[in-house]
Amino acid sequence: MMKYFFSLLFIFLLVFKGCSPDKQHTIIGAKIYKHSGPYPLLFEQWNQLGINTGFCSQDLISDSEFMKEAMEHQISTFVIFPVFFNPEALAEEPDLAAINRNGEVAAEEWVEFVCPSREAYRQQVVAHARSIVRDHQPDGISIDFIRHFVYWEKVYPDRDPASLPVSCFDSVCLNHFQHETDISIPDELSGIPEKADWILNEHGDAWTTWHCQLITSMAKEIAEAAREEKPDILVNIHLVPWAKEDFNGAIQKVAGQDIRALSEFSDYLSPMTYAHMVKQAPSWVHHIVEDIYMQTGGAILPSIQVGKAYLKTEFDLEEFRQTLEAALEAPSSGVVIWSWERLLAEPAKVDLFKDIVTAH
Repeated sequence: MMKYFFSLLFIFLLVFKGCSPDKQHTIIGAKIYKHSGPYPLLFEQWNQLGINTGFCSQDLISDSEFMKEAMEHQISTFVIFPVFFNPEALAEEPDLAAINRNGEVAAEEWVEFVCPSREAYRQQVVAHARSIVRDHQPDGISIDFIRHFVYWEKVYPDRDPASLPVSCFDSVCLNHFQHETDISIPDELSGIPEKADWILNEHGDAWTTWHCQLITSMAKEIAEAAREEKPDILVNIHLVPWAKEDFNGAIQKVAGQDIRALSEFSDYLSPMTYAHMVKQAPSWVHHIVEDIYMQTGGAILPSIQVGKAYLKTEFDLEEFRQTLEAALEAPSSGVVIWSWERLLAEPAKVDLFKDIVTAH
């Protein structure tokens, strides 16, 4: 009965959004960050495998020969555009760092984030996006690290939601929060931990709404700047791979990603559904896609891993097959593999990928 209900809801959302899952518009994408071989050979391989879209580093997008060959081989290009993950900026100006509720710099291993309230930084990001689109004319912009700090790659299903980090509570964010919500932090509170606890305990909903808006507004400004330079550019937004209710609503409370709001000005939403990495079954990929689709009715483009990462357990051929098939299951708009370099390292997965994609 429940499956019948979801089938009807799926049909309703397709009609409501005025779209259909047309195979001709299915994106089969690969994330690629560098390439040392000849570009014609690369794109010939992609044509043979059914890959029609590259999600590319800024270095590759700025390479005129790469872009020329992509166009000649009818490969669409999205530039991967990181926003609040910026180790270079933080190395030059450590004061830009986001601060967690304990008053500590929001960082863990390689993950370190800029405070999202810094207006000068935000303006620089928008200007940079504008220049990339203007100068190199990619088909799309894929907005990455557009969230608050969280090392979600090591958040497993048994994680206590209360242990997840919440940020940013530096003086800039605290001042903006008070000014924009008319909520005043009591004068007797001293130190970031006391202030953060008071805000989250007494005004948690207001805080979540406000810190989601920081992310939504940044993504919207980037999208608008890109479209001013290239009106037909496609906008993809990377999402933390959490369903609406996971970890007590952490997609908003922690990551600050209001999925419905983000869907209003994007063409694709791309959850990074690296199932093996976060100790989930392959079927979980479809669950996340369906959850996001039920919230938005939009085009969902799951990204999946190819090789093992973080965990020592093997990510074998059968698990890859199940993951890829789950990613392509309706209402998905396609799949993006992370990454081309990792796929090439495992020839058996290359063959399997081709078989599944060409049969889809």
